[in-house]
Amino acid sequence: MNISQVKKIAIIGSGIMGHGIAQTFALGGYEVFINDITRDVLDKALRQVRKNLDIFIEFGITTDEAAKNALANIKASTSLKDTVKGVDFVAEAIPEIMDLKKRVFRDLDSYCPSHALIASNTSGLRITEIASEIKRQDKVVIAHWWNPPHIIPLVEIVKGRHTSNETVDLTYQLLLSIGKKPVRISKEVPGFLGNRMQFALYREALACLREGLATAEDIDLAVKASFGFRLPTIGPLETSDFGGLDTFLNISEYLFKEIDRSTEPPELLREKVRAGKLGVKTGEGFYSYPGEKAQEKIKKRDRQFLERLKLLYVGKA
Repeated sequence: MNISQVKKIAIIGSGIMGHGIAQTFALGGYEVFINDITRDVLDKALRQVRKNLDIFIEFGITTDEAAKNALANIKASTSLKDTVKGVDFVAEAIPEIMDLKKRVFRDLDSYCPSHALIASNTSGLRITEIASEIKRQDKVVIAHWWNPPHIIPLVEIVKGRHTSNETVDLTYQLLLSIGKKPVRISKEVPGFLGNRMQFALYREALACLREGLATAEDIDLAVKASFGFRLPTIGPLETSDFGGLDTFLNISEYLFKEIDRSTEPPELLREKVRAGKLGVKTGEGFYSYPGEKAQEKIKKRDRQFLERLKLLYVGKA
């Protein structure tokens, strides 16, 4: 199968990630079939897609006609068998429970056409294990989208032990065709690529907070207003090229010895979790989110993301 033969996409799971993934494929002109366990869940997902498309129109990222066509491209069903009938590519976006994913992959292997590729949106589980009980192990791959998936450009493609190069290449081309920025990761390692770097920074941020170097607000501001401001344009390795590798080596010689190297989460984080302070979903984490503050921050975040998306990626090679 080549990219020109891919016409129908199935999305399994319509929740936090699934509806955004469905929207992206539908805007890309593909016929999309979305599946979840109840009609109410699916209706909620479709309402969110409509809302997201309205915001895309507002920002000039898509047009009224394209949004209308995208909505027409999406069909919803609670029947897994009906959802994947005749599809060419499946994106699984169900909860991060290994037994559940393995069961769904067994069903997909049974119901999908023999040529269909199956991708998991898992953020950490191994595709080799998820697909260990199915026949088409050469046609499975991880395609890890970042939240919110209809906005964030990156998708990480992770090759399993038995994944063919053809599966990786086709997935890469498919993601390019819908405007995403895929990266290939050739080994199954915990955290893939993005989360390994994200959590290295998170560990140091927690260490700085624990040691009282600065407040949570100032730690976040230091990131956002310095290298965080720069990162959308040049990455960390490019930054070192521009700064001079000799300079970065000199700094590394003394600073690497000082940076936190903990192999366990800090007690500071454990205390927050024990106290039920889990962040936005409980109204308090490192910050407080009273009333509608969380929704206001999410709205502000997404609008800034959309401006950045339009500036840096939409219509760009």
